[in-house]
Amino acid sequence: MEFNLFSTAAALIAAAALTWLVLRFFFGEQKAASGAMDVSGKRQTATITVKGGYSPAVVSMRAGTPITLTFDRQETGECTSHVVFGDLGLDAMLPGNAVTDVELPALPAGEYPFACGMNMVHGLLKVEGNASAGTDKLHPLTASAEAPMVDSAEAERREAAERTKEITSLTRLVAIGTVLTLPVFIVTMLHMANPMLVPHWMVNPWLQAILITPVMFYCGHPIHAVGFPALAHRSPDMNSLVSLGTSAAYLYSLVTCVAPQVFPEGSREPYFESVGVVITLVLVGRLLETKAREGTGKAVQSLIKLRPRTAHKLNAASPENVEWLNPANFTDMDIDTIAVGDLLVVKNGERVTTDGIIVAGNASIDESMITGESKPVTKTTGAAVTGATVLLKGDLVMQATQVGANTVLSQIAAMVARAQATKAPVQQLADRIARYFVPAVMVIAIWTFAIWIALGPAPQLTHALITAVSVLIIACPCALGLATPLSVTVSLGLGATNGVLVTSAKALEQARRIGTVVFDKTGTITRGVVDTTADWNKPSYEQDTVKEGSPEAIAALRARGIRTVMLSGDKAEVAGRIAREVGIDTVICEVKPDGKAYWIAKLQRERDENTATSGSSRAPHDLIAMVGDGINDAPALAQADLGIAIGTGTDVAMQSADVTLMSGDLRGVIRTINLSNATMRNIRENLGWAFGYNIIGIPIAAGVLYPFTGWLLSPMIAGLAMALSSVCLVLNANRLHAANISGGTTTDITGSAAATTTANTIEPTVIVDDRTSLNHVTDQSNNPTNKENTMDMEMHMHHNAPADGETATDPVCGMTVAVNDDAITREYEGKPYYFCGEHCATNFAKAPQIFLS
Repeated sequence: MEFNLFSTAAALIAAAALTWLVLRFFFGEQKAASGAMDVSGKRQTATITVKGGYSPAVVSMRAGTPITLTFDRQETGECTSHVVFGDLGLDAMLPGNAVTDVELPALPAGEYPFACGMNMVHGLLKVEGNASAGTDKLHPLTASAEAPMVDSAEAERREAAERTKEITSLTRLVAIGTVLTLPVFIVTMLHMANPMLVPHWMVNPWLQAILITPVMFYCGHPIHAVGFPALAHRSPDMNSLVSLGTSAAYLYSLVTCVAPQVFPEGSREPYFESVGVVITLVLVGRLLETKAREGTGKAVQSLIKLRPRTAHKLNAASPENVEWLNPANFTDMDIDTIAVGDLLVVKNGERVTTDGIIVAGNASIDESMITGESKPVTKTTGAAVTGATVLLKGDLVMQATQVGANTVLSQIAAMVARAQATKAPVQQLADRIARYFVPAVMVIAIWTFAIWIALGPAPQLTHALITAVSVLIIACPCALGLATPLSVTVSLGLGATNGVLVTSAKALEQARRIGTVVFDKTGTITRGVVDTTADWNKPSYEQDTVKEGSPEAIAALRARGIRTVMLSGDKAEVAGRIAREVGIDTVICEVKPDGKAYWIAKLQRERDENTATSGSSRAPHDLIAMVGDGINDAPALAQADLGIAIGTGTDVAMQSADVTLMSGDLRGVIRTINLSNATMRNIRENLGWAFGYNIIGIPIAAGVLYPFTGWLLSPMIAGLAMALSSVCLVLNANRLHAANISGGTTTDITGSAAATTTANTIEPTVIVDDRTSLNHVTDQSNNPTNKENTMDMEMHMHHNAPADGETATDPVCGMTVAVNDDAITREYEGKPYYFCGEHCATNFAKAPQIFLS
């Protein structure tokens, strides 16, 4: 090749100029669109068009005023079918070609990013200015952001209908693309192998143009309709890269038909077959991905679909003196017409219609679909029943207490949806890279073209076009965006079907790092009730029996090297007996009602001090988890690195926790850890594939192997690789459905008797909490000691005088709180009350008379 200094310099200068333009366009400051006040003057509003991105992509609002964002979605497809506000834990469904309002509360000043469900299209809500004092204290994650209120079952039906419609449309486009592309592809391949194999008229570029043009503009419309607007909105995605690549190849091929003399000899061959094959393969990949993504949420979908569609409504006002099993005395009605207070008949073998209370009859009920426990539960008059559970034996009449979106089943689906809207910390790196990924690929394609034009062998233009188009097409930003959310979606559903409800992706990631588990005793390790056969001459707390599964769970934790601690208000003798029975390492007894959060904080300080003293980084398994069920456990659950609530306990405890165990069985703690391990392993596999695929694929597409092998990657092969990359991620995430998160709950100890025998051989360390009040305690954990268990040194602590300033008692959890300008307060009957956190304040506001009584 003859070296031309002028042309080389011109190509490189042009590439540098285009690079500057690309970077300036995508990373220049975007002007925010300001929201407007509605007619009431009490709410800010803004309309965001969803078509290949968000327009406007940046919206500015004032702090302290509620917000309504109206999303006008002018497209269909999986990508933008949801909008997710990660900081607010909000996931709202956006039906195709419809307008949806998303309500947000008055937010403090700050930036609140939002993205599509596939984490590929991004926008930003900027809240500016000063707000009222109450709003300033509002933490983003406690904001009560709300999606449009719909029943979970109804939302699932709408999503399934839209997904089915998309699959039908993609199937039609793939069929048309295949029929039109296949003749061009086969003829071109045969002609390349041996020009004598096909007649000359069959390789006429005009014939190829006639066949491929419908593929480019009709079959490729779903790609271009998203890709080009995304470029205009400065949020380019995979569709943008495919649109750029196929448009370049199509225009080049069209020019070779119309004016081939424009190009030098050797660069006049059209690439219509590449255009058709790439678009068809991308559509095939999208079709496979859409079908595969149906499975990512199938765990929760299967729960929702268990809800019966028909209810037997009793015609009488009471089941007394009525043959309620007689079909003449009840009417079959649609489940959506049932109201709170209705009397419903449930017969042997049927599913419980909705949440309620048994008013007549008794039954053995399988609640495994809610709690994950296969053992049936016997229920009689007065017992609560959960909708969609199965009557294995018996018949009953129940009174509906919750219907529709308020049932346990719908709440589980809603909790999982909120958790799926959050982001795991491991996703942060992928998100940062994804923001720069597409512009970086465009820059690589520009320089690839320039280098091949300036320095490549003849035919330079052909080589430059092939490599630049291949770089654009092979890159897969979707792989980076999907790597974490797909695994999280599957895992949260898997946990829900096993009785483990995780409230956030962060909690799901962190559970694998638990190094210490602190248990409340009553209602958590023990049943918290006394049998009717008990000896009433003895104190009830001495006859509180251990829950089934507690010894096995604690033995399994110890086998994994996880320290176990029990907090109890009981005397040392009683607490020590329970600890020996289940195998607890350390007992802290005689703990005051407001003392549990103190001990959690103390354990955390000791851990941090030990880390600082050793000079090493934090251990991989050093998080402290708290497991509790009562109102007085709420502060400790909130204080712990990971709060785990017992589902049979109080609402206050569950609202303060990161994880809820629906069955109350402590083996759920092991399931939680197993779920976290399986999820993170799957995420690492997905991220490894996503990064590895792009790191290896893009340089190969750019032609780095050409000097050694003389081989260039065809855009068709690049399209096939890109189409299959996201499919591989989806299939890998779906492997989590087969994960056995119940494994290791007995640590190979056969039966509870064996676990109990093992537990009884362990003598726990007993620590007596002899403090009179938390406000009179000075933490002395800084005292030097050579003891391995520094907590043993705290059995008898000295008391200092109380600190200056007044204090008050939280009426919900009993915790002592400081009275100052920053205190969280609520007023009732003209008197202010002070709270440790928003959870307690919110629960107090619901029913203050209960807590004050």
